[in-house]
Amino acid sequence: DTPAPDTTAPDTPAPDTPAPDTPAPDTPAPDTSAPDTPAPGTSAPDTPAPDTPAPDTSAPDTPAPGTSAPDTPAPDTTAPDTPAPDTPAPDTPAPDTPAPDTSAP
Repeated sequence: DTPAPDTTAPDTPAPDTPAPDTPAPDTPAPDTSAPDTPAPGTSAPDTPAPDTPAPDTSAPDTPAPGTSAPDTPAPDTTAPDTPAPDTPAPDTPAPDTPAPDTSAP
């Protein structure tokens, strides 16, 4: 009885293939800070200043004294009413015309 020769393949270990490095996603931590809340009653209300015009400080219109000439009316230059002289027409006597002779012959 001769035993059959050992024909089993030698043990070849599988190559060491590391899994790829997959980094976990960068997840930021939630914001746990308190909201910005102003302290109550510290800001004055917005009150616009009233529109107040400045007072009129201009001097009143005062004419300088004694600089205008007095109102002097112009002298009356109309000629006096002079009537024309009464010139009578010359007395021209009518020519002496004898009346026609109306006596019977």
